[in-house]
Amino acid sequence: MLEKIKNLKFVNIFWPIFYLLIFIILLKNSFSYLDPDLGWHLKAGEEAFLNKAAPTTNLYNYTYTGNWVNHEWFSDVVLFRLYETVGYEWIVILFALLIVMALVILNVFIYKNAQTKILWPILAGLQLFGLMASLPHLGVRMQELAWLFVLFTLIIIHYYHKTENWRYLLFLPPLFLAWANLHGSFLIGFFLLGSFWGLQIFLQLYFKSRLAQKIILKRGLSWSAIKIFGLFIALAWTATLLNPYHLGLYEFLSGYRNLAYLSLIKEWLPQSNFPFHYDQLIYLALGIIAVIFYSLDRLRAKKALDVWSLFLVIVFSFFAFKSRRHFPLFFITTLPFLVYFNSAFFAKIKIAYQRLLFALVFFCLLLVSTEQLIITKFNNSPFQSCCHKYPCAAVEFLKDNQHYLEYNIFNSYIWGGYLIWNLPEKKIFIDGRLPQVNFAGQSFVEEYSDFFKSETNHEEKLASYDIRLVLMEAKDVDLVARKWEKIFFHIKDEDLKAHNSLRDYLENSSSWKIIYEDSTAKIYFLENDD
Repeated sequence: MLEKIKNLKFVNIFWPIFYLLIFIILLKNSFSYLDPDLGWHLKAGEEAFLNKAAPTTNLYNYTYTGNWVNHEWFSDVVLFRLYETVGYEWIVILFALLIVMALVILNVFIYKNAQTKILWPILAGLQLFGLMASLPHLGVRMQELAWLFVLFTLIIIHYYHKTENWRYLLFLPPLFLAWANLHGSFLIGFFLLGSFWGLQIFLQLYFKSRLAQKIILKRGLSWSAIKIFGLFIALAWTATLLNPYHLGLYEFLSGYRNLAYLSLIKEWLPQSNFPFHYDQLIYLALGIIAVIFYSLDRLRAKKALDVWSLFLVIVFSFFAFKSRRHFPLFFITTLPFLVYFNSAFFAKIKIAYQRLLFALVFFCLLLVSTEQLIITKFNNSPFQSCCHKYPCAAVEFLKDNQHYLEYNIFNSYIWGGYLIWNLPEKKIFIDGRLPQVNFAGQSFVEEYSDFFKSETNHEEKLASYDIRLVLMEAKDVDLVARKWEKIFFHIKDEDLKAHNSLRDYLENSSSWKIIYEDSTAKIYFLENDD
């Protein structure tokens, strides 16, 4: 027994402790905040479960009352049932395990398909760094399902590329059938399939050109394998039609071609918007640097370039720069390439006192895991534990004063989901489900944003929707830049001040009165409705 322990490799002890740390970090992150969309996910799941059908009509807004396609309908049903039966704590644990499972699968995939020795500190370091940079987008959130589905799609592509065995492609139709009923991100899967297929056609044409003699590229699929791959793309697409909305699902998702939400919703903002996410920017820079050095090294040595890996890094880095929300997908799709590149680079560097270093790393992991677990605040009542950010008391005031619920209410966008679940008897102005749908001649989120512009005639705007109640944050929070950020990026304090013209109008109007306020929320009421 002692001999077995003595011969046990450090890395075999390291990985379980490492993923325990990852799991605890995810738990702490999830319990530390409430996702703005959780409320409407639960309500939509309840509606679908009770009606035994996916929702088709928007019942939660008095503004947009058109058809509603819930591209997460089945996920919402499962979430609601879990919330009702096992509680929120187990839901948090489940979502954390989904991410851990994705990282473990990716770990195994990287090791099994490595052509050179993998340095486990590189793999662990990149996984931890990428995960920490992704934390703002993680929690009890349906978009986490995209991690697993994107990963499975890439694995299928990899093994088909490697073997040209069509049996691997048999997994695509059931995969996309499940994906289309769980989350709208299945379109990313088709982007990956279509891009790989198009790239293989390009490679066939490329190797017939003169340029193939100057720049060596890794060979792709044969023509017969390309045709088979195209056939299975069609089968996968056909499988996605087996959803409650059929082609209506694609019609609804096509509304995201209106990109206004990319500049109006905080999570969708580009990396160029302040405040900057430096961890994401550094990780993205590592990807770009790896592409440059890998390409130069291969060209110099006249070795074949892996264009599929380069495509993934370049395209998903563009997506992640365009919108912070896409950073987790950049992390998950490019990790193998970054691990292979950095392992080959750092393999040339010898590190002294390796055993001492390993022991120190192991001790730090145990220490950090314990510390994170201790400070994690477990709770089974997410809506009550986040009242410092959500209008808990304001909602109770409205419930106690039912006569106010007779009037149309204008609500903060991020509180829409909370209100749908906690004040279901009241239809609201907007929530996080339909920011891109066409409404009032523009997207719904643009119409909402017009209320806060200084050039808006607020009296007419509010009257056009017969709004007599306004529920918004108690105060506007200005962004704050560090001194070095002001100097380096030429940022001025006045540029970071919150500009809420709607609040200015309500505060200065003789007709609008504050009927409730606390440190989190204020409720304004139009007393004189002439």
